[in-house]
Amino acid sequence: MNKHSTIKNIPNMKLKTFSLLLLAALLAVTGLDVAAQDADFQTIYQRLYERSLDKNPSKTSIDKLLQQLTPEGAFEGIDYHATDGSPRKHVQSLITLARAYQHPENPYYHSHQLRDSYLKSLNFWIDTDHQAKNWWYRYIPYPKELSTGIILMSREIEQDTTLFDKCIAYLRWSYETARPNHMTGANAADIIMGSFAASILTRNDAQMRDFQQRMTHLLTIQPVEGIQPDYLFAQHCGSGRQLYFTSYGKEFVNSVLNYLELCQGTRYQSPGLELLEKLFVEGVQWIFYDRQYDPNNAGRYIHTNQYSEAVRQLAERVCRLSTPDMKPRTEQALRRIAGENSLEGNRMFWRFDYMVHRRTGYMTSSRMTSTRTVGNEAGNGDGNFNYYASNGVNYLFVTGREYDRNFFRKFNNRQYPGITAEQDDAPLPIPDWGEGGNNGNSYAGGVSDSIYGACGMLLDRRGLQAHKAWFYFDKEYICLGAGIRNPEGKADVFTTLNQCNSDGEVVYARKGKVSALTGETARVQADWVIHGRTGYFNLQRGAQYVIACDTALFSLNANHGTRPRDGQYAYAVVPGLSDAPAADRYARQLPVKILANSETVQAVCHQTLGITEALFYQPGELKLDNGDLIRTDTPCALLWNEGKQKLSVANPRCESDNPASIRVTLVRNGHPVEVSFDMPQQESAGRSVAKFVSLPQK
Repeated sequence: MNKHSTIKNIPNMKLKTFSLLLLAALLAVTGLDVAAQDADFQTIYQRLYERSLDKNPSKTSIDKLLQQLTPEGAFEGIDYHATDGSPRKHVQSLITLARAYQHPENPYYHSHQLRDSYLKSLNFWIDTDHQAKNWWYRYIPYPKELSTGIILMSREIEQDTTLFDKCIAYLRWSYETARPNHMTGANAADIIMGSFAASILTRNDAQMRDFQQRMTHLLTIQPVEGIQPDYLFAQHCGSGRQLYFTSYGKEFVNSVLNYLELCQGTRYQSPGLELLEKLFVEGVQWIFYDRQYDPNNAGRYIHTNQYSEAVRQLAERVCRLSTPDMKPRTEQALRRIAGENSLEGNRMFWRFDYMVHRRTGYMTSSRMTSTRTVGNEAGNGDGNFNYYASNGVNYLFVTGREYDRNFFRKFNNRQYPGITAEQDDAPLPIPDWGEGGNNGNSYAGGVSDSIYGACGMLLDRRGLQAHKAWFYFDKEYICLGAGIRNPEGKADVFTTLNQCNSDGEVVYARKGKVSALTGETARVQADWVIHGRTGYFNLQRGAQYVIACDTALFSLNANHGTRPRDGQYAYAVVPGLSDAPAADRYARQLPVKILANSETVQAVCHQTLGITEALFYQPGELKLDNGDLIRTDTPCALLWNEGKQKLSVANPRCESDNPASIRVTLVRNGHPVEVSFDMPQQESAGRSVAKFVSLPQK
């Protein structure tokens, strides 16, 4: 007898009893689930409420707002016909009124006048439905900020069903109408959080489940915009991947953290904390030095360091949520973001053609661009001078003050540190939203063994071409340029060793004679230059330097002349070197040797460390300082640590032209040792790989 026949033969009365009991059990379970769901909504609401009531406005500020309020619910002094987003002041004023009404210590606590004023002004704003020229205002700050006051005043708003329904519709609109290209990275997270309060107030389980799913997706490695496989952040990638952490990345982290914190322990919580932990440990802490961040990460907001404290606060919040296993590492990252300069090492962020090199006394970086990436964009009036940003930019932080104090409001935008550019006075193109911010060649990247590294690019911009390379060690780094040509140029071509805030006098040496420079410009074939606790050493015979300094800025440039055909440069940068005797000693005992500086290969050997670093722009051969040979069958970046017998290789062309393998042959005493590397593919293309190599004794 099967199961179905057993149920079929149960007497009718017993069957009815069984069905009733089953129904009761289902209702009980459903009731418990509904109760648990309601409890989750109440928990999230309470967290939202407490977070929204984090400030207590002054009586003076409330008095002023009430005086400015018109009978229609507008505020005097706001142009509601403006399309620049300035009416946003209305929304922010509503927050202030709501906080005053609900804060127990405020003189206007539960004031009927204040309540009625808030409701009237809220109704006016929603009925007006202000639309700014920039889509961003209506989709992101308007609903996000309006929801703060709506949460605080929800009990009062609910008394007017029509107004309540209008509020919910207003908050949901951006999420329901957002275009797919707006639902990536920071924008997607912000739009979700703008609609979040509406779902909590209406206890909309389906929409919360949708938010949960979308947040879970956003908190994974992204192919275009969002957290990248090398743990930095991309946004506005229409013209190429754009490095953009300290503004859009910051906003992304803030929104997803809001979601994680509010929904923690509820059915709507989302995984993804581990990725945020890695973002700060593997990425963000690398770009901070002495509470300053590398401007390469700032996008169009390159002119300011105003977001440092905001990033520190985000790191603090990540620490609070961190798992026990990761907490020591996130706490360490927090200390470094807050100003502790203890991080040492080298990191190649291959998704952005970006290398960071650190020692306890300095931080430096190389930001290149390629056909895959763009430099710092312009937009909405910010960053209009950013055409050459990331064109081989080489920022150096020693004191931490090099590029603060409004540096970017007064600097020469054809002399970003590290770049090679024509010094003409024609208006530069504005890279609106990254357009035109690419470089014309796919070769841009480098190799890192986590301690040392080398990177380079084949510059092709505005008719100017150059092979540019950086080789990073402990006390110094070496910069090489080759094949510099500008056949249609109309002005001198400079390579800028540095341009930064002025920091004391400038000292230079020429044929053993030491001179000081103050408030003037000199054109000399200097052996070395000292400024701001950094030494710059000329390694290119006959190179002419242009040194300029005043009370505001210092700049040091190598002049290649007008229309160079095969220009070169070679110089060493030594952070922490600040006096002439030390500079003389270093020049006499130079620990590095240039092995090649051509359009085929650029290479340097550090004789003390026993490390050779090379950029091969085509398959070729390099003779090492000890007589060994290195051959490669593919263009690549290479680092050979002879002491450790460790060979590291990367493909600077990344996914643009990525072979399955790269073969490197080391030849010692006529005996070749071939090493084959399986190269990372797809989004990992460009990542460094390493092998230990056993060579015969010399």
